[in-house]
Amino acid sequence: MVGMSATPKITDKSAFSESSLLLQVVFTVFTLGLYPVYWTYKTAKTLDRGTNQNLTPILAIIPLVNIISFWQISEAAEPVTEKDAMPVFLLFLFFGIISWYWVQSGINSVAAQS
Repeated sequence: MVGMSATPKITDKSAFSESSLLLQVVFTVFTLGLYPVYWTYKTAKTLDRGTNQNLTPILAIIPLVNIISFWQISEAAEPVTEKDAMPVFLLFLFFGIISWYWVQSGINSVAAQS
């Protein structure tokens, strides 16, 4: 993918902060499904700052183009999720809640270590 380094690595643990998965579900319900767009943007910004990957967070809010953001997040999240990018990306496309859980749990884990 354009602008991506070969091996994703965590470069700044202080860029990561914990977020409640339960609150994210509540926000999703109350915003009638709009919160995941914000979460995708926020997560892309976090991974852009906290890893050696070069993400484009603004792509997360553009319909259809946000698929690029899903791939960038999936690849940049490899060191925090300890999962390969392809399964995370496919889950973003077909069953997003699991990829959301994996990525956010990984971010929470890194944030707890710093």
